[in-house]
Amino acid sequence: MYATVQDMIGRFGETEMLRLSSVDGDLPETVNAAPVEQAIGDADAIIDSYLRKRHDVPLSPVPQVITRASCMLARYELSVGGDREPADQVKEGRKDTLAWLKQIADGTVTLEGTTPIVATSAAMTQDRERMFGRFGENGL
Repeated sequence: MYATVQDMIGRFGETEMLRLSSVDGDLPETVNAAPVEQAIGDADAIIDSYLRKRHDVPLSPVPQVITRASCMLARYELSVGGDREPADQVKEGRKDTLAWLKQIADGTVTLEGTTPIVATSAAMTQDRERMFGRFGENGL
């Protein structure tokens, strides 16, 4: 995982994570890790889908900006569904994160601390003789 429950608490505060991790609407005494970890897993899958084109995923070590991206996307995931509607700030955070990930996928932005996949190309050769000539040769 690119982020942890503690990363989420550190970034958004315990009260926010208590509210977002509640299953039945009642504020729990401690953060319910299961929904938070599920949201992080969903966020990580989204991140990997963008990075896969240029990086071996999952990333290791995990750059801090990827941990931040995972937290932003997981917060959005926790904010939707049921009677929940994400705040504008949460929607903007998701939108900005996805735009940034697209830039990485397109190669216009680099991800510091990681080694991108190097595209290799090789020429193919063939040592067999042609059975037929070019179009128009040999009566073809």
